[in-house]
Amino acid sequence: MDALTALIVIVALVALATVLGLTLRARGTRVAKGCGGDEHQLTVEGAEVTLVQLSSPVCSACVAMRRVATELTVADETVAHREIDVVDEPEVARRHSVYSTPTTLVLDREGHVRARLIGAVKAADVRAAVDAARSELVRA
Repeated sequence: MDALTALIVIVALVALATVLGLTLRARGTRVAKGCGGDEHQLTVEGAEVTLVQLSSPVCSACVAMRRVATELTVADETVAHREIDVVDEPEVARRHSVYSTPTTLVLDREGHVRARLIGAVKAADVRAAVDAARSELVRA
């Protein structure tokens, strides 16, 4: 194999590994709409939308999600954030089939789960889920 062929093979392998890595990373964070469920006991009184973050003690992505949720609640006083440790309250995780943390439930004022955010989701995606939960409440 000459040097040019070897270089082409190496570049192709690096490109393939990059595409695979980006695909796996994108699949690690998901936003699901309309998850149903009634969780009025998890809502924060007075909030239009409550972000219920299901976390675990060894979750590094939970810190990033906590930061995003805290920034959003500081910027918008109609949004509240609750964090629940799945070790302390496993029944909540079981009810919502939580298999990875962080999983954040977006609840409207009435406690309906309007979205489910899996992983450390970007702030723009969290805002979009909050806005969608508000618009669902207005339509109902």
